[in-house]
Amino acid sequence: MAVTISESINFSVALPIGCWHPLLPKMLSSIKFQNVELEIALMDSSGDPRVAHTISESGLDFAYHHEGPDKGQADAIATGWAKTRGDVVFWLNADDQLMPEALNVAAAAFNADRDLAVFYGGSKFVDIDGIVTGHHDQVADASDLIYRSNIVSQPSCFVRRNWVDLVGGLNRSLHYTMDWDLWVRLYAAGAPFQRTPAMLSQVYMGEGTKTSKINFGRLNEIARLVNRYAGPINALKSVMAVAQRPLLNAY
Repeated sequence: MAVTISESINFSVALPIGCWHPLLPKMLSSIKFQNVELEIALMDSSGDPRVAHTISESGLDFAYHHEGPDKGQADAIATGWAKTRGDVVFWLNADDQLMPEALNVAAAAFNADRDLAVFYGGSKFVDIDGIVTGHHDQVADASDLIYRSNIVSQPSCFVRRNWVDLVGGLNRSLHYTMDWDLWVRLYAAGAPFQRTPAMLSQVYMGEGTKTSKINFGRLNEIARLVNRYAGPINALKSVMAVAQRPLLNAY
């Protein structure tokens, strides 16, 4: 199926805020100083006055702003995208930050290649004080490895909206792997991917993040995803690798 490309690049970002995070002000600031055309959809289900105050003081204009309960993070992101019109979509969590010029880098890539569907780069890891502690070392060039490992860093990934629509959008029923599931469906559909070695975002890596939680729900989503595309043996290997990661990091 052909994918129609618009003449100019503009972005839509969904911001699903489920709770207060000390890095939220920095996330909002990182958006404010991106020098591109950008529509922002903010879904605040936190009910926390600190979140509301930080948003009101951010100086940002929102194309869509929802306060109140939602049906989960994936549903909030998909709703945010539906309420905006940007050619290229992405999302940031409260503890993510765009690097300066990240969207200019992405816009240049999309403008240079009208067939490009997915553009992504690296991510730095930061602690609660914003100090860099490492980087996302699983990011790799797009290949069949994506069926077994999430090789794309979500806050550093930008996708043409029409390709998202082509593969059926974000799976609103997922809680842990909605990003990986989307990358896999795009790759399987033949979407052209391009990776840059540049660091396009900073990601908080510490207590309280979903990535740090190893529970049945997360492992079950991983097993189902990998089994669907790479079979049960690879599903078992992927689940074991994720389950062992906290143990390896303890030494």
